[in-house]
Amino acid sequence: MSVESVTAVEEGVFFPLPRPLRGEPGGRVGVMAVYTDVSADDLNEFLASYDIGGLRSYKGIAEGVENSNFLVHTTAGSFILTLYEKRVAAGDLPFFLNLMEHLASRGLTCPQPVKNRQGGMLGTIAGRPAAIVTFLDGMWIRRPTSGHCAAVGEALARLHLAGADFPMKRPKFAVGR
Repeated sequence: MSVESVTAVEEGVFFPLPRPLRGEPGGRVGVMAVYTDVSADDLNEFLASYDIGGLRSYKGIAEGVENSNFLVHTTAGSFILTLYEKRVAAGDLPFFLNLMEHLASRGLTCPQPVKNRQGGMLGTIAGRPAAIVTFLDGMWIRRPTSGHCAAVGEALARLHLAGADFPMKRPKFAVGR
């Protein structure tokens, strides 16, 4: 593979900040990306339908803008719990979770949905659709270089190739939906 430089092109797509970051009604002011709190009792009840051990600890993850995410430590290891908030269509979730499995089966390193004892990948906690995925150790890069950008481009190309034969489809996304 090779990396090509392209000239800057102005695009007409606008991505507004989420309501919590704009301080609008209905959003929380601040950067904490946990919009739905989860009690330890509710989490213990939710985890009881999985074979991933007992709850040791959990904490909200500040990064992100769409969903509530928690780092969950159990006696079997570390996992990510995602509560899908109102902006995410529940009908789209099987597509994304199955895509993660498909990409991993094609050799991409990506989190894997953890199936519950009934074989499902989705559950409900705190009134929200929720999924548990495996935890990948690592950290975001604070000062990316052109080498990092090239690596992201290569990873994106591998993702597209690995997903080319993914059989599920979802409706095209309309900007501003």
